[in-house]
Amino acid sequence: MSRQDSPRVLCVDDEARVVEGIALHLRKDYSVHTALSGDEALKVLKQIGGAAVVVSDMRMPGMDGATLLHQVMRVYPDTTRLLLTGEPGRDSAIAAVNNAQVFRFLTKPCPPEQLKAAIEAGVLQNRLIKAERSI
Repeated sequence: MSRQDSPRVLCVDDEARVVEGIALHLRKDYSVHTALSGDEALKVLKQIGGAAVVVSDMRMPGMDGATLLHQVMRVYPDTTRLLLTGEPGRDSAIAAVNNAQVFRFLTKPCPPEQLKAAIEAGVLQNRLIKAERSI
């Protein structure tokens, strides 16, 4: 499978070193795109035509991760949404799951193996959703 045929994954975090680290771990298996804010993430998604998985940090200036993932859900309903946060608070988890229908809620620091497993599960979920829609 060429890089062009690889599932697209968008990683969003306001810390450049975090998205760079995630991209480094994923680039072998996925077509990885990054964004440093919610607004930038929406622009990237529009530019690339959506993604199989969006992984977003919860706490970002401007648009938080739950709000971003809710917008992603509305515009790209087949995209699997993962939320990554350094502060596992009950209220933010509830909002993310209920409003943005988040597939997985991961805490920072997230071991690369755990993140990669969650993304792989997200890609499989995306494929399942698309297959069901085509029936």
